[in-house]
Amino acid sequence: MDLGGKVFVVGGASRGIGRATATELVSAGARVVLMSRTAEAVEAAAAELGERALGLAADMAAPDTPERVRAAVGGRVDGVVVNSGGPPLGRALDVSDEDWRGSYELLIGGPLRLLRALVPLMGEGGAILFVTSSSVRQPIGGLDTSNVLRPGVAALAKVLARDLGPRGIRVNSIAPGRIDTDRLRGNDRARAEREGRDLDEVRAASAAEIPLRRYGEPAEMARVAAFLLSDAASYVSGAAIQVDGGLVSAIP
Repeated sequence: MDLGGKVFVVGGASRGIGRATATELVSAGARVVLMSRTAEAVEAAAAELGERALGLAADMAAPDTPERVRAAVGGRVDGVVVNSGGPPLGRALDVSDEDWRGSYELLIGGPLRLLRALVPLMGEGGAILFVTSSSVRQPIGGLDTSNVLRPGVAALAKVLARDLGPRGIRVNSIAPGRIDTDRLRGNDRARAEREGRDLDEVRAASAAEIPLRRYGEPAEMARVAAFLLSDAASYVSGAAIQVDGGLVSAIP
C-alpha cells in the first residue's frame, strides 16, 4: 500500500497493537502522530520510526488531549486509530464506581472528544478505526469493564459510519482476539496467580481454544488495520472485523 502524503493519529502507540500499526503506516509512507500516556516510551517509539513519526505524551481520557492532538497534526488528518490501554480487570460488582467511570472515559468519553476535534480536519477519503476486543462478541472472564463497554464502542463505530458516510469518511472497528501483547501477558499472569496454575500451562490452554492454535502477533493486527485505513478499503465502512484466529464463533 502507498500511504505517502497521508497523516494519521494512532492511540496507544508506544507498544503492542498501536505500535505495530504505527510502524505499518510509516512503512507505507504516512506521517504518524503516536499517542501514549508515557512520554519516554512514546518518544522512543517515534525516534525508532524516523522523521515521519511524532511522539505525543497524551492520555486518551484527559480533557486537554483533543486540542493537543489537533495542534500536533496541523491542518489536516487522513485517519485516526482509536486505541488505548485496556480497562481494569475485575467482575462487574467488584469494580469500583471510580474504575467504571475511568473505563468509560478511556473507551468512549475520551475518544468522542478526540473525534470531535479531529473530524473537522478530515476530508473525503478519511478513515476512523476503533480497536475493540473479542469481548464485543463473547465476554472474557474477569474483564467485565471490557465486556460491558467494548460492545458500546463497536456500536459507536456503527453510528459514526452512518453519520459520517455522507462526508466520505469511513468508520470501522477491528476486534483482536488473543494477540501476544504486554496486556495479554499480564492478564495471563493474573489468571495463573488467581487459579494457582503455571503460567505456561495457562498460555497453552488459552492457545488450544483458538482454532489456529496460537496467539496472534501485533503485526498481524497491524496489517489488517492499515488495509482498513487505506484507499484499498474505499467501500468498507461500518464493518466490525475480527482478527482472532477463529476464536469467536458466535453467529452473527
